[in-house]
Amino acid sequence: SGEGPARSIVVDRGGARAGAPGYKSAMSITAHAWLHIGHIIGFVAWIAGMLATLYLLRVHAMVEGPARDVCARQEGRTAMIMDLGATLALVCGFWIAFGTTPTAFKTGGWLHVKLTIVALTLFAIHGFTRAQVKRFRIGNVKELPRALPYVVMVAAAAVIVLGAHPTLLRK
Repeated sequence: SGEGPARSIVVDRGGARAGAPGYKSAMSITAHAWLHIGHIIGFVAWIAGMLATLYLLRVHAMVEGPARDVCARQEGRTAMIMDLGATLALVCGFWIAFGTTPTAFKTGGWLHVKLTIVALTLFAIHGFTRAQVKRFRIGNVKELPRALPYVVMVAAAAVIVLGAHPTLLRK
């Protein structure tokens, strides 16, 4: 009853099959699966927290009086979800990427493109969102660009396609 011993596996990296020369992993199947689950849960929480925070900031710019205090408190909470999700996605993602030999960075351009999108859009908007939460909390309220949540959604969709498609930009 229960699971057998954890087996070491060769992680399929863009077409390289288990047993291919030079591909090794000290990671068990179970550990690899849990890291993927953590990466996905972190990414979902990150994007959900970012979108919720951006929409709350838009509402915050439209309301007056005590409603602004309520918005500021809730923005802090959703921004914390955004931060925790980003941290979980980042830690699990890099653990997966560097957990095999050769690393995932040598399996084609997909990971380079994915990380470029993450760095130039998602992390940039994450930092911008965090700065706006702080500004709004101290009363410096300005309307945000309407397109920002849509930029986040397009970037997230691109990251998902690059991560999930088995042959796109892979060797």
